[in-house]
Amino acid sequence: MKLKDIDISKEKQQLYAAYENCFNLVKKDDFLKGYANEKIKHSMQVVGAGNYILKNEKSFQNKSAEFFKKGKLVCLWHDIGRFEEIILLSQKQRCPQGHSYLSYKILKEAGCADLSILLPIKGHGGMPEALAEDEEYQNIKDPKQKAEVEELYKLVKDADKIANMYLHKADKRLFKDLFFSSLSKQKKYASLSPAVLDCVYKHRIVKTQDIVSFSDRIVQILCFVHELYYQPSYTFLQKHKILDELFSDLNQFCPNKEHVLEIEKCIRDYMNNQIKD
Repeated sequence: MKLKDIDISKEKQQLYAAYENCFNLVKKDDFLKGYANEKIKHSMQVVGAGNYILKNEKSFQNKSAEFFKKGKLVCLWHDIGRFEEIILLSQKQRCPQGHSYLSYKILKEAGCADLSILLPIKGHGGMPEALAEDEEYQNIKDPKQKAEVEELYKLVKDADKIANMYLHKADKRLFKDLFFSSLSKQKKYASLSPAVLDCVYKHRIVKTQDIVSFSDRIVQILCFVHELYYQPSYTFLQKHKILDELFSDLNQFCPNKEHVLEIEKCIRDYMNNQIKD
């Protein structure tokens, strides 16, 4: 069975039901309504990015139709918890575990028991060590199932990142989020934080708590390249010249042009080393 022939229309209805319920509850709030619209659009973009990786990743060429369906569902459902999170925000509440856990919880309560779907979704929004530290993952005895969990975790992490990076190129998304609008002019044009620079040089992703300036935020997105797992993800970024837009924005907002040049060289060198013929 070809990837495009795998039907997830029923599962898509479940996602849209969560979105519509959220939208109806927050439709009087323009920001939250817009946030819900953005997240349903993002979910479908991640499905598209996931399909691209599933189709082009060499290690997936001999996978079963069941594996491909799980891959599509992990991407489809990865942010279903966002809609409950938005409802909580409308009630001035927050979920301390975050939207990834909410997605996991919603699916589990709806009857999904497949850890190959649940665990990648639960861990996708966290740091790279999140999966390895997960108790349910550690308790899996079957090495084949454990490997499948790891593959699908990497898939949704990659699909989520390249979809977000592409969206900024296409729609200048970083300029429309709450972080940008809440910054003072001084912080918008402030230098990079030492912790963020360190992540560039040590090829790590940037923790949200280390972000102070808008330049830090741009570099956080650039550093997504340090947590991509599959070759098609790198070639996708290269094919669409996605990094160019981010480097242009960084040059506009970062006052230290020497840092901009160093970061661009470091990121581009890293990317070129990852791309194989």
